[in-house]
Amino acid sequence: MARLHAEERRRQLLATAREEFLRSGPDGTRIGDIADRAGVNVALLYRYFDSKEQLFEEAIVEPLDVLLSTMLDDTVDDDGPAASVDVFFRSLLEIFDDYLDLFNMVLFSDRAHGQAFFNRRLEPFIDALAARARTAGEPWPQTLDPAITTPMCIGMSWGVTVDAHFRGVELDLDHVTEVLVTVATQGLMGSPASRQTPK
Repeated sequence: MARLHAEERRRQLLATAREEFLRSGPDGTRIGDIADRAGVNVALLYRYFDSKEQLFEEAIVEPLDVLLSTMLDDTVDDDGPAASVDVFFRSLLEIFDDYLDLFNMVLFSDRAHGQAFFNRRLEPFIDALAARARTAGEPWPQTLDPAITTPMCIGMSWGVTVDAHFRGVELDLDHVTEVLVTVATQGLMGSPASRQTPK
């Protein structure tokens, strides 16, 4: 077994732990399984991490937290609120598409863990997005409550991603973003000017 620098070893153990958690779930994963997959003994693993819970937090939860924080910073577009909607949906779809298995594990593998992750990470993320929407000006005539529209838009992105995932089809990021932006800015029926009255 090649000797790795301490930080490289730590990254290797986290990557292995992530794979094992995704394979067996948080309850089904044992420290010994992670050590075996990484090609190290359990004692070495414990030199880097105090517990399986710490491994789960650093391998699964913290990467999602970083993604959400980064996305929150990226949703402001210099071209104004309307352009920010495109950035919002595109970023969210990319995150869900790339990390759907991690989100599923954190939110749904254990009810208590899912509730804790939602309350500690997702709830502040949603609230921050809603607060940003409130101060973004009025790009559209509707005065809808961002506390409702923000989780609604997140839910639309989640639903489209889950649908593509389980159908086994590749998510067309450009097309889906365009559709979601249109729904968010014009609604399903579009603007009155774009609708024709049936004869």
